[in-house]
Amino acid sequence: MKAPLASCIYAGTVRHRRFSPKAHAFNYPVYELYLDLDELPRIEEEVGLFRHNGPGLNALRDRDYMGPDERPIKEKLREWLAARGVELGKRRVFLLTHARVLGYAFNPVNYYYVFGENGRLDFAVAEINNTFGETFGYVLNRRGVERGISTPRFAKVFHVSPFLPMRMEYEFHLSLPGASLTVHVDDLENGEKVLDATFTARREPLTTGSLARVLARNPLMPLKVIAWIHWQALRLWLREVPVFTRPEPPAGLIHSRRAA
Repeated sequence: MKAPLASCIYAGTVRHRRFSPKAHAFNYPVYELYLDLDELPRIEEEVGLFRHNGPGLNALRDRDYMGPDERPIKEKLREWLAARGVELGKRRVFLLTHARVLGYAFNPVNYYYVFGENGRLDFAVAEINNTFGETFGYVLNRRGVERGISTPRFAKVFHVSPFLPMRMEYEFHLSLPGASLTVHVDDLENGEKVLDATFTARREPLTTGSLARVLARNPLMPLKVIAWIHWQALRLWLREVPVFTRPEPPAGLIHSRRAA
């Protein structure tokens, strides 16, 4: 008898809170897939409704991650890390993401959780996509935590929202994935928190039935994500929150639609 899949579904809530220059908050129900990249062939075989690099109601395509070429995601991640002096080796990688639904997906952030052979969460990668067709990655290293990752404060170098300036810093806090999961990001300006974003979720097994249920509860989730982004942007604009000019992208983009 086969062991259960290590991959799973995390279903929960995304909350955003803006503290300045005007208070603004919202939360939405969401689910994401947490996929062992070495399990993808088995997931496609065992989980109905899921396809890898093929058409399907719920599909994961290698070209959507770490650059638009068709190579396996883990191979591209390995190359990207090596260019930054990080060896992936035999580590196990899990991807937290929205897969495509009916052929469409938009992921504000994909997270890669990288585990050593002893099962320790060694580090993570945040792959950030903005609505201008650009993708940039940050390596998230551990800092003095036994469970999960808490990063040092580091400078923002990639433009995401026109309602946030570039002169900011980030802190990422990722819990160790288990029965529950939390991803929390603080955006700070001059040491003061301007905005935070939190995803809190409970684990569900990845089966045909559980995937069907989350798809039924949250139909067309990726379309909702992009619609929510533009709806909240409109609300901020109507409240006259300052808009910042989009700067030139930094060196080292994973992908740029303009250059593709």
